[in-house]
Amino acid sequence: MLTSYLFSFYRKLIPFLPEPHRFQTILAILLLGIFSAGKGQSNQTQTVIKKPAHYRGLCVINDSCAWFSGSKGTVIRTNNGGISFDTISPFPSNTHFAHFLPSGNQTIEAFNRANTSHISLKNKDFRDIWAKNNLEAVIMSAGDSAMILKTQDGGKSWTLVHFDFRDGIFLDALEIDSKTGIGMVLGDPILPEPIIVEITQDQKSSIIPQKNQPSSQPKESYMSKKHFAALYTLDFGSSWNQLPVGDWNLPQDSLESFFAASGSSLIIIESNKIANSKNNTPQNSFKNLYVGFAGGGIQPCYHIVKFKKQKIGMKKPSRRFQIPNDPLRVDGHAVVTLPMMGGPAAGVYGMCSTEDGYMIAVGGNYTLPNNYFGASSHSTKGNFGFKWASNDTPNGNTGGYRSGVCISGTICEENLPKKFTHPTRIAICTGTNGSDISFDDGRHWQSIAKQTLKSGSYFEGSFNACSFSSNFLWMVGNTGKFQRIPISDLLHLTE
Repeated sequence: MLTSYLFSFYRKLIPFLPEPHRFQTILAILLLGIFSAGKGQSNQTQTVIKKPAHYRGLCVINDSCAWFSGSKGTVIRTNNGGISFDTISPFPSNTHFAHFLPSGNQTIEAFNRANTSHISLKNKDFRDIWAKNNLEAVIMSAGDSAMILKTQDGGKSWTLVHFDFRDGIFLDALEIDSKTGIGMVLGDPILPEPIIVEITQDQKSSIIPQKNQPSSQPKESYMSKKHFAALYTLDFGSSWNQLPVGDWNLPQDSLESFFAASGSSLIIIESNKIANSKNNTPQNSFKNLYVGFAGGGIQPCYHIVKFKKQKIGMKKPSRRFQIPNDPLRVDGHAVVTLPMMGGPAAGVYGMCSTEDGYMIAVGGNYTLPNNYFGASSHSTKGNFGFKWASNDTPNGNTGGYRSGVCISGTICEENLPKKFTHPTRIAICTGTNGSDISFDDGRHWQSIAKQTLKSGSYFEGSFNACSFSSNFLWMVGNTGKFQRIPISDLLHLTE
């Protein structure tokens, strides 16, 4: 704008200038015009701004380190409490197939050069992430071909450890026990598809997906019904296998599925390994896995499933066998009806639990963000969700639809303001229209207004996912939104 103004000013000034100065002025105008055109062209190129990713995956390691994942194939990590971030997303050039997959050890870049069907990573929506430390992490993409990738060097390189290109595949949540390395991935209902392991003469194996063939089995057969997609890992996400199909992953009604809004619709209640196993492989050392999960449906339900070690000799080995020929079998399954809103787009979007078994579930209907009825519930005892109660009064419920929820560890009395008469925990839930706080394990919620906090930071209000470290609350949301809030700020919110 300034250049245009000067150009006009000098042009009007020319008739009033002495003759000797007119040539120099005209030359200056021409040079100014060329400079202006060049600068305008440069600015036009620089105005193409890529919008930040929407973050839904959040894994907090400690007060300083956290990993985020989200849309546009984005993975970032901070090692200094959010002062700066490293973008460590997987690309075709730094991502290779796991050795046990077809095209094993080949980079995706090399695979794409050699094949007409290309694998793209830049548009993947990594809805969930788990990390063991600042170097080792596992990410999960939701739909549009589901993928699981792992890094062990802080994102410098990635390994594709699982993929599923079936139509309709959609993964919702990923959880791994950081102590045992045992974990699970849960997805929406899909027809089970046999996957064959081909054992070659040199004892190497390759995984060959088999298309569903017309089945001679009765229509009531498990293989003819949609089941929740379910995978397990015994080695911190380095490899994944299908869990056995059965009643436990059969939907309770025509609408039952899950939501990948924050990756928190699945929890690991317990996992154990056999101590001092003779053959110390992940398969031989596995003892049990105990999980809970919930989603949407006509009437939302909470599932509790226990897997135990497969007894030796229950399956005969063969040179060609169907996965899973592995150590897991279902040992128990319970379904508990939840006092929460049901119907299309409604149900449980996020859950969390305490070490002593108290649980909180939040959700609602994302198309009705201000409807608080049936948007949250809590367990009545520390039994990891065998009995639930609703929060259906305006003073007890959340402010509406909520996608993520988390709860802190117990805060000692010496660190609490005087209004707290006994040790307490803080629970936070968040969604598209705001966030809420609870000091009684989710029985009663109070809305958190946008405000300047005691530490001086401004609370932004709405996010997708949240998680606690020892002294901070971490929150992530759309368009790159992120906040790290001292727990001391949260304790003074209601003063």
